[in-house]
Amino acid sequence: MIAPTLVLGLVLVVAAGIFAVLLVQARTARREVARRTDLIAHKVVSLPGARKASGFSRGLTATGAWFRSLFAFGLPYRWGMRANPPVLILVAVGGASLAWVLLRTLLHLPLWMALPMTLASFVFVPRQLLKHQQNVAEQAFLNLFPDAIDMVVRMVRAGLPIMSAVRTVGTEAPAPVNAVFASLADRVEIGVLFNDALVEAGERIGLADFRFFAVAVSLQHTTGGNIASTLEILSDIIRKRRAARLRAKATTGEVRVSAYVLGSLPFVVIGGLAIMSPAYLAPLISDPRGNVIIGSAILLLGMGFLTMRQMMRHATKT
Repeated sequence: MIAPTLVLGLVLVVAAGIFAVLLVQARTARREVARRTDLIAHKVVSLPGARKASGFSRGLTATGAWFRSLFAFGLPYRWGMRANPPVLILVAVGGASLAWVLLRTLLHLPLWMALPMTLASFVFVPRQLLKHQQNVAEQAFLNLFPDAIDMVVRMVRAGLPIMSAVRTVGTEAPAPVNAVFASLADRVEIGVLFNDALVEAGERIGLADFRFFAVAVSLQHTTGGNIASTLEILSDIIRKRRAARLRAKATTGEVRVSAYVLGSLPFVVIGGLAIMSPAYLAPLISDPRGNVIIGSAILLLGMGFLTMRQMMRHATKT
């Protein structure tokens, strides 16, 4: 039987290999950024040290995006993910270590079962972190988006063109709305058609509210009309949709609390028994039949929690 330290060493070796690939990718990204910069601008007026620092930071940004894509496979939208490579590696190693301790020390599963599950934890734990960051960014965007539309409406009514309003939102609005509008304005400035930039932004963001905004602005920009009134109506509709989501979330509050209580109750009972009567729980660890009971209980608890979570998400999705 292979010692746990050997498997942890194997996981660390895999992590070191990923770090090596990361360094190679960083160097490649820096060279590619420098090459494209030379193609766009024949002469850059800046200090040599500042240029190198800019290229290095851009290379690190590109490398971080590439590294996040390794763990974010299967996720259609990634614009809200911000975890850097060292954090992802730390989370991956921590998740794999906890999985190994649970599977081998507590459940005494054979190596051919524990090792694949440990490797799966190494991949899926940082993926869940990235997914959580994306969900948080989308929620923050939905909360701030109506105010950004109102800002556009006020500037358009004051006589500013729509592109100036978009650029101002990209500068003045809070994150993450400012990044989306700034990227939209940047793409128009480098020659992309405004309507095409709106369509690309809508596909990249993937939120229905922003797609409504993109379609409304694109139609008004093409056919003409009172874009301020259209955006004002759209802002009101988005606020009503948000209010409906909040009402649904409040309605399912009792279900969420019940799920948290029922999910945590077994662990509270086990913790109390481990303190007051450790011998009572010893057969669950030392006896193979007890290992089967623990594994089945964890599996059933996980399935029940995921089922209730999916039901609550379906109820609050509008």
